[in-house]
Amino acid sequence: MSSTVPLPPARQIVPMRDLPDPTSVQGRPPSGFEYILIWLCVAIVAVAGAFAGWQFWHTDRIFSGVHIAGVPVGGETRASALLRLHRELTPYPLAPVFLELSPSSTEGDGLARTAVRRWALGPELLAPEADLEGAVTLAYHVGRQGGWLKRIVSQWQAFSGRQSVWPEVLVGEGVVRQAVGDAASEVRRPSRPAIQIGDITLPPQPGLDVDVPATAHLILAQLASGQSGTVPLQTYSTAPPQSAAADRRQSGAGVESSAAEGISGGFTALQPVVLRHEPSGTAFALDAALLQRIMPGGDPSFLNEEALRFVVEGWANQVSYPAQDARLRFDDATSALTVIQPSRAGQRLNVDLTIEAVRKALATSQRTGALPIISIPPAVDSGRLNELGIRELVASGTTYFKGSSSTRVYNIEVAAEKLVGVVVPPGGVFSFNSAIEAVSGANGFEDSAIIWGDRTAVGVGGGVCQVSTTVFRAALEGGFPFLERHNHGYVVSWYGEPGFDATIYTPYVDLRFLNDTSAHLLIQPVVDRVEGVLSFRFYGTRPDRVVEIGEAEYKDIKQPGEPIYQEDASLEKGQIKQVEWAKEGMTAIVIRKVTENGRTREDPIRSVYRPWNAMYLYGPGTVIPGVTDVKEEPTATPTREENRGGDG
Repeated sequence: MSSTVPLPPARQIVPMRDLPDPTSVQGRPPSGFEYILIWLCVAIVAVAGAFAGWQFWHTDRIFSGVHIAGVPVGGETRASALLRLHRELTPYPLAPVFLELSPSSTEGDGLARTAVRRWALGPELLAPEADLEGAVTLAYHVGRQGGWLKRIVSQWQAFSGRQSVWPEVLVGEGVVRQAVGDAASEVRRPSRPAIQIGDITLPPQPGLDVDVPATAHLILAQLASGQSGTVPLQTYSTAPPQSAAADRRQSGAGVESSAAEGISGGFTALQPVVLRHEPSGTAFALDAALLQRIMPGGDPSFLNEEALRFVVEGWANQVSYPAQDARLRFDDATSALTVIQPSRAGQRLNVDLTIEAVRKALATSQRTGALPIISIPPAVDSGRLNELGIRELVASGTTYFKGSSSTRVYNIEVAAEKLVGVVVPPGGVFSFNSAIEAVSGANGFEDSAIIWGDRTAVGVGGGVCQVSTTVFRAALEGGFPFLERHNHGYVVSWYGEPGFDATIYTPYVDLRFLNDTSAHLLIQPVVDRVEGVLSFRFYGTRPDRVVEIGEAEYKDIKQPGEPIYQEDASLEKGQIKQVEWAKEGMTAIVIRKVTENGRTREDPIRSVYRPWNAMYLYGPGTVIPGVTDVKEEPTATPTREENRGGDG
């Protein structure tokens, strides 16, 4: 019986001519279109990477190309830009305004003038105040507002040099009036009556005066335009007085009229009263309407002093401005002082003396009087540097802030910048709050962590207490008496050993100390952003004193309470995030001994810190291990004692 064995399937033989060309599938070169597509993808990735890198590098910097008042600040942090502006724009380069007296403005005054007189009113004279902090904030927002397309366009305009910011500039009206008054004193000329010399009669001569308020108004309008320009000095002629002979003729002819009207006080009582400050030419007048209001019966003995005081206080607001102290810098290498802000005298109108001058003017027939404007000299005069006694390092203090957030570092730099060059005269009081003014967004500060009631929260000015603490340590080392100092509500890790910190909270909680030396005291901060070091150096004349600062003594230690858990809808279920760390409460006492002139005084520095509970945030539905009764966070209610504006 035969069997059949299956044969393997026959292999199919394909002719070589029917095989595909390998180079036509995998090995063929890309077509032109594919080349374009590949390079287009590479370009898109490169541009996207460059754009992302550009945005990341400018995270806390002003976009490149932005200028403030002509000063390039692109690529700089807000604090470094502010420091540069203070360095390059002090005094602010205000467009000069020229005050001009032309010959035509003096026509009819009896004198022939052909030359034009001009006075330059520049920044050194007008002392403009520029809002540099506000300008830096505006510059930082360039390229950061609107949708992405609008932001990109704005950033490109900045990069191409087409984005400039100009700060708001303020010039005091009182300063402008003073400048006009100085010019007026050079051109003002009194009138004179006709003069009889033998058989020759000299004709009467009209006078020339300056309308100071009107001229000041025109100057302020020109300054507001931001452009240089010329303002005409507003002048007017004053009628010559009558001669003595004419007075006698007029009095003989009109004696009955005088008796009927002048003596009765009807018309005479309502003649204007003019008070003038001769050195500056500033003048104010009480016209008939004002006199009727403050002297209803026309009798000076029944003067409404309350109404008159209201009018005079309005005058005082127009002409008064404070003195400006010089700000200085000390060079350690040369021991030389440099003026970084010149001093300027101020002035004020004495209200009580002005009221008395009005009373006296009402009792005279001329109805004129002197306007009692009093000059206020600066406490620190930039023209008398050699008399200040600033010649050496007196004390210093240092703290560390490495690891702080960018906004906290920014606030530290802004607060330190506001203290650059501050000089405290002998016997003067340094006030931290007065030097930095308000801790607010309008004053250049940003949101960061602060102490808010019984928790750390985000608020304006976090980091400022790093500066006040550093100033406190320098004053502590120098032996200066403290008039006001407050510790933080709890122990803040930024400041190291408890008992050596100082918090502020404008305008309620301040740091104040007395300069009890015989020389001026210069305060000079040094900020090292890279290393995270803040130092304050005090310069003056080192007193013959020995300062000993003892170790801090800690007592009344109080343990923190149970952790506080709070639900946070922004977290996922099962997610727990710690936002506060437990701190012990305690009382810290530091004894400072100051020995001077054979006498020793002890200054106890006492700090009371509350215990601080740990706090956790958790997502909705999260089971907290080991916790059956979740303690909700109490409402944080800041008070003047608890909310010390401190840092988190």
